[in-house]
Amino acid sequence: MQRSGIQTLDRSYSLLQLVIRAGYRGQSISELVDASGLSTPTVYRLVRALKDLGLLRQPLSRGPVYPGPELLGWGELIRDALDSIAHMHLLDMAEALGDSFFLMVPDGFQVLCLDIVDGQHPARSYTRQKGDRIPFGVGQASIAILSFMSEHEQAHILDHNEPAFLRTRGITRRRVREAIANCQHLEVSCGVEDSDPPEFTGVAVPVFGKDRKPIAALSCCLRRSRLSDDHYERLTKALLTSARAISDNLFDSVEST
Repeated sequence: MQRSGIQTLDRSYSLLQLVIRAGYRGQSISELVDASGLSTPTVYRLVRALKDLGLLRQPLSRGPVYPGPELLGWGELIRDALDSIAHMHLLDMAEALGDSFFLMVPDGFQVLCLDIVDGQHPARSYTRQKGDRIPFGVGQASIAILSFMSEHEQAHILDHNEPAFLRTRGITRRRVREAIANCQHLEVSCGVEDSDPPEFTGVAVPVFGKDRKPIAALSCCLRRSRLSDDHYERLTKALLTSARAISDNLFDSVEST
């Protein structure tokens, strides 16, 4: 391939990364120009080509650019692979530790439950069944994911969720920020302190994609009476080990295809 072709691929890839990282907020042409360092005509030309391929979409002619249907389709493939790979780890942890284990993924301003496996001591607090959604800021799984998003994403989500969902539960932005700081340090979260139903508690860890971008959380729900220091240590070790194995397995398999 000639150098000009390689340069076009490099530039197109950089634009795709910028749009993907912006997520549901999208990126305007001027933002893409500023972030990429490319000229405005070059960005317009590449965006038009990527739109033609279905990799980007722009609902309004002068509006933000978002991931296109082809990229979203790739995301669904990764989500299906994540669900399949994670299920065996949830089974192993439920059998060994006896609690209920969940696979949660980001979904707009909420987290979505993709899978649940119960051990000998099943428990539920916020998530009752597969397909349930929980607002970011509520529960340990949402904090585990939110903690490793960019500061801009965190602020955007909390601006939306605090008045609509968090205040009604007595959860303030300060308390969410404290939980985020703790999770960033430990890579483990028990959610916002004292916000869970009194008889239940939980532990969650993030599952990372490329560049430590959080793509999911592994979470455990259990009765508070079961969370001894020893059991907490076993839970966190199992969750962290499983999360790292899932990430390695998922992205090794994606890269090899």
